[in-house]
Amino acid sequence: MKIRRQLGFLFVIAAVAGMIFSIIGLVQIWRYEQVVTQTVVDNLELVDQALNATQDGLTVVDDVVETTKVDVASLQTTTRALALAIHDMSSMFDSLSTLATEDFPDSIKATQTSLESAQSSALVIDNTLAVLTSLPFSPAGDYKPEVPLHTALADVSTSLDSLPASLATIDTSLDDGKVNLAVVEVELNKISDTTKDMSRALSNAQTTIGKYQAVTKQLKVRVETLQLGAPGGIKTMVWILSFILIWYLLTG
Repeated sequence: MKIRRQLGFLFVIAAVAGMIFSIIGLVQIWRYEQVVTQTVVDNLELVDQALNATQDGLTVVDDVVETTKVDVASLQTTTRALALAIHDMSSMFDSLSTLATEDFPDSIKATQTSLESAQSSALVIDNTLAVLTSLPFSPAGDYKPEVPLHTALADVSTSLDSLPASLATIDTSLDDGKVNLAVVEVELNKISDTTKDMSRALSNAQTTIGKYQAVTKQLKVRVETLQLGAPGGIKTMVWILSFILIWYLLTG
């Protein structure tokens, strides 16, 4: 009997505690319903703002990448064109070198040979005129030019002697210039290849940015949906909990 009384007393205490718990629970649920709703709405608003900022940031980054991509493509085109132009200039340098080492020297030698032949003929002419004009009763005065013709031709031939050395100097300069241009061409091609790799990397970056934008757009749609449904959802949860507590209170 004593045990039954104790058990009965415990059951009564448990029932009373359950009733008190249910009443307090109902009060607290409806007391904090607005607070919880406002907190959830505020947090969702913060998430939405963060997503908006992320979208704006991705747009700015995408614009910068696109501008950089255009600039890099322009640089690649320019460096490639310069490399081709320098390559063509190397061919021109080869032609100039051939002129300086072969064509011009051959022409000078041929000219000097012709001048030597003409000089011999001019000497004969000079001597003939000198004799004819020195004869008595000659209708022409003495033939005494300041520079005889054969001498003038010899001077011309002598003046050509300095040209091969000048042409050799030109050829050396052309060789140096060709070497320097070859170095520049190689470096320009390296720059062009590097910019090509940069363009590829920027294209990949744009693809990644597009994926990020798609993800943030999906998240934003979900957050906006939660923002619209959060108050009603919390209200529904409050009613369900209230119904459970009331049912427990009545059945307890």
